[in-house]
Amino acid sequence: MVHHDSRFPLRLRFFSFLIFIITMTAVKAQNLQFTITFEIKSLDSNLINDSEIKIYNEENSYSVSTNEKGIAVISLIPGKYKTEAWKNGVQGYSGKISVTKTETFTLLFQEKLNTIEEVVITAKEGKGLTSSSIINQRAMQHLQPSSFSDLLELLPGGRSNDPVLNQANKISLRETGRPGTDYNTSSMGTTFLVNGAPLNSNANLQYSYDFLDKTNNGLKRRLTVNSGVDMRTISTDQIESVEVLRGIPSVVYGNLISGIVKITNKSGYTRWKARFKADGYSKLFAVSKGFENKEKDLKINTGLDYLNAKTDPRDRLESYKRITAHLGIIKEKKYDHGTAKWQSNLSYTGSLDGSKSDPDIDLSELNSYEVNTHFLSLSNVFNYTKNKPSFYRSTEIQATVNQRFDKIKQTKFIQLENATAFPLSRIEGEYDGYYPEARYISNYTVDGKPLDLFVKMINNFQLKSQSMTHEFNAGFDWQMSKNWGKGQLFDIYRPIDPKATFRPRAYRDIPAYMTSALFLESINSLNAGQHKLTLAVGLRGNTMMNLPSSFKMNGKWYADPRANFQWELPSFDLMDKKATVALTLGYGKQSLFPDLNLLYPELIYKDIQQLNYFHNNPDYRRINYKTLIYNPQNPDIEPAMNEKLEARVDFSLGAHQLSVTVFKENMRNAFRSMNEYALYQYKKYDTSGLNHDAITSPPDVNTLPYQTVSENFLYTTQRNGSKVDKEGIEFQYSSNRIPVINTRFTLNGAWFRTKYGNSLPVYRGRDLLINGRPYPYLGLYEGMEPNSVNEVLNTNLMLDTYIPRLDLVFSSSFQFSWYSTRQILPMSGIPSHYVDQNGTVLPYNPDSVKGTILESLIIAQNEDLYNSTRRPMEMNLNLKVTKSFRNKAVVVSMFANRLFSYYTPYNINGFTINRKGAYDPYFGMEINFNL
Repeated sequence: MVHHDSRFPLRLRFFSFLIFIITMTAVKAQNLQFTITFEIKSLDSNLINDSEIKIYNEENSYSVSTNEKGIAVISLIPGKYKTEAWKNGVQGYSGKISVTKTETFTLLFQEKLNTIEEVVITAKEGKGLTSSSIINQRAMQHLQPSSFSDLLELLPGGRSNDPVLNQANKISLRETGRPGTDYNTSSMGTTFLVNGAPLNSNANLQYSYDFLDKTNNGLKRRLTVNSGVDMRTISTDQIESVEVLRGIPSVVYGNLISGIVKITNKSGYTRWKARFKADGYSKLFAVSKGFENKEKDLKINTGLDYLNAKTDPRDRLESYKRITAHLGIIKEKKYDHGTAKWQSNLSYTGSLDGSKSDPDIDLSELNSYEVNTHFLSLSNVFNYTKNKPSFYRSTEIQATVNQRFDKIKQTKFIQLENATAFPLSRIEGEYDGYYPEARYISNYTVDGKPLDLFVKMINNFQLKSQSMTHEFNAGFDWQMSKNWGKGQLFDIYRPIDPKATFRPRAYRDIPAYMTSALFLESINSLNAGQHKLTLAVGLRGNTMMNLPSSFKMNGKWYADPRANFQWELPSFDLMDKKATVALTLGYGKQSLFPDLNLLYPELIYKDIQQLNYFHNNPDYRRINYKTLIYNPQNPDIEPAMNEKLEARVDFSLGAHQLSVTVFKENMRNAFRSMNEYALYQYKKYDTSGLNHDAITSPPDVNTLPYQTVSENFLYTTQRNGSKVDKEGIEFQYSSNRIPVINTRFTLNGAWFRTKYGNSLPVYRGRDLLINGRPYPYLGLYEGMEPNSVNEVLNTNLMLDTYIPRLDLVFSSSFQFSWYSTRQILPMSGIPSHYVDQNGTVLPYNPDSVKGTILESLIIAQNEDLYNSTRRPMEMNLNLKVTKSFRNKAVVVSMFANRLFSYYTPYNINGFTINRKGAYDPYFGMEINFNL
């Protein structure tokens, strides 16, 4: 008989239960995470920013960087870890930590940091998912800018240029060539964000009827309609940092086509700062102060600056003036479960652009114009962030109100060359006109009051597992722009341009510009051993509201998909330094809606003279017009779309940094003005039968014989007819500071290739007379507009030396433009169709029209026009010096651009072009007080 121990099943059940408990506890422990905060301090107890912390054990590996305050936060699974702290390729700490609860660890960096590595006076290439350039305050101080335009020198491929403050400064990213106003979509589609608040020009309608103004420094060059932001109006004295995103941005940003300029103003405590700059073109004064109450978590920063610039210091009649004031407030409130942050910014910018005539040239002494802008902006950003890890992480709500008061004032002396008459009718029909005085003074005003409202919400969610982090951004934005101005104001009996084909209109009668968007983005990070993979995929839906039902865009949504992928390879040791490699790929689409001027252009008044009877006796004169009104509005216009693709490699070896970006962009439906045709009929009255000496009253059009005439008429409309293709390579390398001489080498540059062209056929007439009458036909030409290919290769080698003992920064930059080329591609002067006298579009056969007047539609081409032009190497040497006194209480800077220049001679059509001495050096200096 076999004896069974009754205790065995009990023990088995007990051990099974124990194993189950241990297993569940282990599983639960794996899912449990604690928030760990790291502080890295130097030997003198100062927090160290931008350092890297590596946390790892046999199962997991993490990496996190300290922020600008020297603090890093990460969620870790309970356990024991080895930790390392690195800064500029130097390992300064190695130790172990045990994670059992939410805790703060302070790591003491044992190695003495080489602080001179922290002095950066040029743009740094960002290492995020999209290619960008970061410009800090010290780099701006060393550059000594007068306006934001000067900062573009620091971008890859950028070069220093003398300030041109007598005309609007438009931004141009990744682009070369001077294509003209038909390619303004790129500058119009670059978004400027100041503390997150957008600067837009959707309701800018400030343009002039003065079509006779053809001078280079004239009124029109000071206007920015359809051109985006005028960079002259952005002061740099209140800026803490600038980030220029050139690649594919997150889907949280929209209604753009080219890039993003993110401007962050100063915040927190700063001493009283005063700056005075003077150069050959301008004088600038700025003052600022920052206050901070740490107990109440309150920061206040305020500043004021004034710029007075002239294109020529000897010319007192033409000037540009700008005044900027800024007030920023940041308030934080910490709660048990989260932190709330409110940021408010109130700013004012006033600019006065003006010119008066020279009495030695213009005897009337009356001609003058002013372009005045007063800009008020109030932006508020509220952010709430959870303290503890959870699926919901944060919400950001932004609301911005921008109000501009724009005004053009022009006075012009008009002297008519012949018996000119003016039409007066504002409705269609046959009406008598008006014979003005032979000489008169025209007073002309354009009144604009654009109001911009912008609201945006972004919600952030996160999911974390052992080796993966899932982050989601979801939200919306809405913007409205309305111009409440009175518009064009002038006496119709004394127009600014006798040949103008418009009538005054009030801007307030134009409907409001309104768009909205929804966006969703997923950012996934995976730590696979020593590898880190990050993928951001997002979709943005855009729509334009408040449109007439006839518009193609009405009720339609446009999708902008974007994706960025980054692979950070395992770090390794090379030459006793830490080396890292990261590969980044990006693809995306960006769309830009047309602004108010493109959506609602002015009506065109076609005034045809039917009778012009000019008698010596003014009482017997008569001018009769037939007025026709054409609406150039294009209901088929759609958003411009830019497709972007780029790849980037980032390599670092200690303090050595190398970044290379290859990109390609295609935009095939940008905005441009294009010809449209119309057929009209009018009466041509015959006065040959009148006895001019015997008449006692003006001719009666009801009794005069006449001939009915039919003609074609061309007018302009806005269409999606421009194409801009960009491709290029951008690169930047910066070395460590070489010991003893404390000098860093920075080499950056870019090769750009930009192709401009017209993607739609165009109508053209011929400036010919047939039997005393205008040429009756129009041609429709494919590829008749010039298509140009432009290339440039620029590099900039900067050597900057920092001497801590003297607190002196000295830099010299050798800027090379190795070559620049431009070629106009061959055009066909043969139309595909033609428009006859009845307005009918017919096919055009060049063989069958020989010997007829239709043959005149064939436009002869100049083959020499298609020869490529090439400008060879140009080199400029620029010097800059910054010296601090009394612990930076006084900082003195000076610069000398083009101190030495070399321009390679080149030949054009057998003639040698020698540019030696073509450009003079440009000097300036400034002094800063920090009290």
